[in-house]
Amino acid sequence: MDISKLELFFAAANSENFTQAADKCNVAQTTMSKYIAQLEEELGTKLFYRTSRECFLTEAGHTFYDGAKELKRDYENLTKSIKNVADNELIIGLYGEFFDLSMLSDFRNLHPEIGLRVAFDTKENLHDQLKRRKIHAILIPDILVNKSFADPVFRPINIISGDACLYCSREALDRFGSVEALITELPYISKASEKEYHEYCRRILSRKYGATFRDVTIVESRASQQLLIELSQGFGIMLKAEADDNDRMVSFSLKDEFNETLQLYYSIRHVPTCLRTFIDYVHNTAFFD
Repeated sequence: MDISKLELFFAAANSENFTQAADKCNVAQTTMSKYIAQLEEELGTKLFYRTSRECFLTEAGHTFYDGAKELKRDYENLTKSIKNVADNELIIGLYGEFFDLSMLSDFRNLHPEIGLRVAFDTKENLHDQLKRRKIHAILIPDILVNKSFADPVFRPINIISGDACLYCSREALDRFGSVEALITELPYISKASEKEYHEYCRRILSRKYGATFRDVTIVESRASQQLLIELSQGFGIMLKAEADDNDRMVSFSLKDEFNETLQLYYSIRHVPTCLRTFIDYVHNTAFFD
């Protein structure tokens, strides 16, 4: 059943005359009669009593009329809600707790007509949701991007770049005497669970200090990471913007070796108005120093 053609049925029911209904719908009388006949065949019942000049709904016709009205109303509400979501609700997946994301609040304040929603999940699930158009884009640090993001329909946009530092407690540095010894003896405290990321950090530290770590302690938040560092239970690599300055920690710049960039990934096959507005906002806003 073609919902768009239900207007022909409604016109015939309301006019009680196929010819008048056809004129009202700007179709030929034969088209009107053929459609009603096809509809009755599809439903397996007569919808109209017919005379030479008039037509009247049967009992089944009245039942179908009421149900079809409700069906059409539900369909119109559905299409309207889908259009509103596509145009007025932006859903962005977030992976990794690495950057200051106040830009999202700034965007929401600048475009109150767009409902901004964020989704937290695993990298794999967010990637799948992006492919299935359940979300519009993903914000992810470039060092956590894997081969699955190499799909040609995905496009990255660099948003924010940050300088990283190695952080440890003053107590730990005094105990081990050097950064090299500290790296060797203490676990690396990380918010990232990917082994590829840990290997990346090992290479960076080996190149910078000639030393690397054996163990990794994975935490769920930046606050947990900093607390463990302050308690001398390990060291961490954080962006300057992440760490809270205090006298209990010392930092060593990794600027020339370790740089993270927050990227926005989206599919070129799904760029509704709300996403285009966000992309334009990113392009027109100076996030990089």
